[in-house]
Amino acid sequence: MQKTLLENRNRVVIGLLILADIITVSFAVVLSAAIRYILIPTMGGMVNWQLIINSLVFFVIFIVVLAWLNGLYPGFGLVAVQEMQKVLYVVSLASIFLGVILFLQQLGMAFSRMIFVLTWFLSAMFMMLGRFAIRNRFSRFAWWGIPMVVIGSHERAVPVIDKLLQIRRLGFRPVYYFDPDARADQSILGVEPVKDQQALQNLVTQSRIQHVVLTNPIEYFNSAEFEWLRDVFPNILFILDTAPFGSLWVRTIDIHGTLAVETNYHLLNKQETIIKRIFDMILTILLLLVTWPIFLLLALLVRLDSKGPILYTQKRLGQNGELFDSYKFRTMFEDAEGKLQEVLDADPEAKQEYQTYHKLVNDPRVTRVGKFLRRYSLDELPQFINVLKGDMNLIGPRSYLPQELPVMGASARVILKVRPGITGWWQVMGRNATSFQERLQLDEYYISNWSIWLDVYITIKTVWVLIRGEGL
Repeated sequence: MQKTLLENRNRVVIGLLILADIITVSFAVVLSAAIRYILIPTMGGMVNWQLIINSLVFFVIFIVVLAWLNGLYPGFGLVAVQEMQKVLYVVSLASIFLGVILFLQQLGMAFSRMIFVLTWFLSAMFMMLGRFAIRNRFSRFAWWGIPMVVIGSHERAVPVIDKLLQIRRLGFRPVYYFDPDARADQSILGVEPVKDQQALQNLVTQSRIQHVVLTNPIEYFNSAEFEWLRDVFPNILFILDTAPFGSLWVRTIDIHGTLAVETNYHLLNKQETIIKRIFDMILTILLLLVTWPIFLLLALLVRLDSKGPILYTQKRLGQNGELFDSYKFRTMFEDAEGKLQEVLDADPEAKQEYQTYHKLVNDPRVTRVGKFLRRYSLDELPQFINVLKGDMNLIGPRSYLPQELPVMGASARVILKVRPGITGWWQVMGRNATSFQERLQLDEYYISNWSIWLDVYITIKTVWVLIRGEGL
């Protein structure tokens, strides 16, 4: 699939991404050298700026060439975590090439090891962030992405078109829709219908569209009636029926002409679980070292704002359904739980909202300081204690209330296999705009598709969500 996407490069997108990569990597190299230069009074030594500039040229060339070879230009079809993985691979390989050149030219001793390591780390980070910014900003424009035709029945095509339009960064842009079993005459979410096969072939010939998305089961297109698809479209994407397995880290296998698909539940693998726990603990300890003054300040504000304890303790469902005490800064007036039913009985709209989302946006029980804490998710800082105790992970599905267990249905069987997290996929992708059932689906997606890269991406997204004050 990646080879297919490389054959349909969008020149504008490629130009933007190459420019962004050059700027971000160059900035990373200069910043690394500047940091080392500032530390000369403390660490001694010197910075050879001429060598830094010469190395920068080679380093940028290596990165652009390797990024091209690894399908990062334009990188359509890559989800964010896959792009992050490829970026780190490219930057690491380019760093090795640069190190070999410095060694062969006997310049290794003149190039600071600190600058070399910082360059590797900052280049990967800035390159990722630069690409996220480019895709987030420019994917809104019509010229972004690969134009595609969607073929299939109306009921199966609608959700596919909706997802393709929502996930703009993929670059799969549906422009026409064709239903082989009906003469569609109404657009789907702005995607124009095509009435018959001949009209479609004419449109494709004129517009040079090379990609088609088939939404019906593969068996539907196996008949000789659809052989014309192979003559018209060189690139065909099949939408597989939804299965209760991960979709992010799927590997295809050819079994003597028969296509097989392999997927894994990484988060249920013991070795992967240990890696995740170490990752979460390191991040949590680092965050505690940085945020302890904020803890003290927020505790004082909660105490001065209203009567009641500083911390609020609530029973939550943990791994395997075991109950644990979840800690938060108190954001409500005393006896808030007892007053909930009074609020819902007095306001039918609030009752409907609570039944759908299991929370209230404008909750009258929330204190003044509590509103601020909730907006920036500062009320959840004490849950770092839960992470250290082993009740929670830093990143994972959201912790559910015991009374929500019956509503979770079959999803509980998957979600409760792992520790809940302070932040997670639902918190950064859905937040308050999703219903309770959509929240369950997002939590299941996280568990099914977990990797350390997904956790890194969620960490980055969490920072962005908190800066924007959207809460978690």
